[in-house]
Amino acid sequence: MTKKIITILILILILFIFNISAAAELKDPWISEKEQGQHGGTLITTLLGDPKTFNTIIAKETSSSTITDGYIFEGLVTRNGVTTEYEPELAKSWDISEDGRKYTFYLREGVQWSDGKEFKADDVIFTFDVIKDENIPTSSRDVLKVNGEFPVYKKIDKYTVQFTLPESFAPFLNNMTAPIIPKHKLNEAWEKGEFNNSWGINTDPAEIVGTGPFKLVDYKNGERVVMEKNNYYWRQDPNGKTLPYINRWIRVIAESQETESLLFEKGQTHYLSVRGIDYRRIKAESENNNFSVVDAGPTFSTNFLVFNMNPRNPNLEDEPYKYEWFTNLNFRRAIAHAFDKETMINQALAGQGTKQWSPISIANKVYLNEGVKRYPYNLEKAREELEKGGFKWNENGELLDANNNKVEFTMVTNAGNNVRESLVNIIASELRELGIKVNSTPIEFNKMVNQLSSEWNFDSILIGLTGGVEPHQGTNVWMSNGHLHMWNPVQEEPATEWEKRIDELFVKGSQTVDLEKRKEYYNEFQEIVAEKLPVIYTVTPNSLYAVRDSLKNTEVTAYGGVLWNIHELYLEN
Repeated sequence: MTKKIITILILILILFIFNISAAAELKDPWISEKEQGQHGGTLITTLLGDPKTFNTIIAKETSSSTITDGYIFEGLVTRNGVTTEYEPELAKSWDISEDGRKYTFYLREGVQWSDGKEFKADDVIFTFDVIKDENIPTSSRDVLKVNGEFPVYKKIDKYTVQFTLPESFAPFLNNMTAPIIPKHKLNEAWEKGEFNNSWGINTDPAEIVGTGPFKLVDYKNGERVVMEKNNYYWRQDPNGKTLPYINRWIRVIAESQETESLLFEKGQTHYLSVRGIDYRRIKAESENNNFSVVDAGPTFSTNFLVFNMNPRNPNLEDEPYKYEWFTNLNFRRAIAHAFDKETMINQALAGQGTKQWSPISIANKVYLNEGVKRYPYNLEKAREELEKGGFKWNENGELLDANNNKVEFTMVTNAGNNVRESLVNIIASELRELGIKVNSTPIEFNKMVNQLSSEWNFDSILIGLTGGVEPHQGTNVWMSNGHLHMWNPVQEEPATEWEKRIDELFVKGSQTVDLEKRKEYYNEFQEIVAEKLPVIYTVTPNSLYAVRDSLKNTEVTAYGGVLWNIHELYLEN
C-alpha cells in the first residue's frame, strides 16, 4: 500500500471520528431522553381554586398561572426540574456578549402554535411590546427592568431576537422564562386597547393558542379544567414520534386539601401533594395500593422569626427598651440557640422536614452555602449569650435587661396556618425556659402583612417566603431599601455596615455573568445573614407526593414537582 493511499485513509478516519463527535455535540435537543412511552390516556389531577383568567401576561394568581405557564405557553428559556439549570425552550440557543449587556436568542425553526400557525421572532417582539406597555397590568414589567430601564429589544431576522441591557445583569436570563404569546391572535386586541379583557375565563377555548404541550378545550367554574394534547407540539420521543404522550388532561377543582386527599385515596386522581400531617397515613396505605409516596426533599420555602429593629416603630415611644433588646446581637443569638428544631420537625411537620440555616432555600442546588454558621439547640449556650448581652435573671427566674425591664414581647403569625401556629407555640415554650414571656397572637394574614410592611408596629413575626433558584429575586427582602427588608425596611442609607455589604454583594451578583463568581458573592451574603441573624430560621417542610404506579417517566423533585416534564409522562395500560 502506497504512502499516498495510507495518508488518504488516515484523513478519512479522522473525518469519520470528527463527524461522530460533532453529531454527538449537536444532538437534537427536541428529542426526549426518557424511555419511549405509550400514546393515549387521560391524566386526572386537582386544582385548589378556579382560574381568574387565561391571559398569562396579566395573571397575578397561581390559580391562573398554574394552568397556563409551561403547559399552554412556554418561554424562550426554562429551568430543568431536577438540576434547576437553564435549558433551551423556544430558543434553541443564545449568546451573551463579553460585557454581559447583549443577549441574542436563536429561535427554533419549525415550531407551530396550537392552531398550526408558525412561531417566529415577531411573536417574541410582540410579547415584550405588550409587557412594556404601561397600560397592561403585568408584574413582568418591573422584573424585566434593569436599573429602572426596560431592555432594548429588536428582531434580527425571522428566527433571531436580541436584547440590549443598560448594564450587565445576570438575572436577566431567569426573566426569559416569561411565556411567549401569539401575535396573530392578540395583536388586534392590543392595538385597540382591549388586551386586558382578552382571554378571560369565558373565552372560547379554541381562541386560546400556545406552543405548549397542551391546549385548553373546556372549563366549568367550580368543576374542572380540561386540556388536550397539542398535535403541533415541537418535542419528539426517541423514535421521532410527537409528544406529549398523554391525550387528555382533566384538572378537577377541589375545595380544599382535604378534598384533594380524599379524591386521591379513592383512586380518582393520579398524584397528590401530601401534607405532613397526612404523610404517615398515606404512606401506610401505599403499601397495599397501586401508588408510591415520594419524599422529594426540602421545599424551596422558608419559615423564620424576625424581630422589629426599625427605629421608626411607633411603639417605641412607650417601649424604647425593646429596640435595645432586638438590636442586641447576643440576644438574637440566644434566641437562635433556643430553637428546638428537632421538636419543630416532629411536632409541626409530623417528622417530614429539614433544619434551615441559610437564607437560600435548602433545595437550591445552585447557590446554597451549606457552610454557614449554625446555632444548635442549647439552652445553656443561650443563657451565656444573654449574659454577654447584659441580661440577668431575678429571683423568680424572669429575664431582665440591664435596666431591670422584664423581657416580654408579642410573637405574631397568620391565623389558620397550622404549621406556623405550632412553631410559635414551640418557640414560646422554649423561651419560657430562659425566663422570657412570649405572648403568641395568630392574626389574619393581611393584617400581619400590614404590620410588617407599612405599620411597622410589631415586636416579632413568624412568617415565610416561597423561595426560588435566582437569589436576585430576593432583592426586595435583602437590600436595605427594600420594602420587604422586614426588620428595618426602606432605609435611605444602610443602617449597619453588614447591611451595606449585603447591598454591595447583591449589586455585584447581578452585574456578574460568571456563575462561579456569582456564587462567591451570594456565599458571602449567606454567611453575613447567618452571623448577624436579622431573621432566625426554623425548619422547612419536605416536598411529599403520592404518585400512581401507572404514571410513568416521572422524576419528582422539590423544584419541579411531578409535572415539570409532563410532555414525557405517559399512562401505562
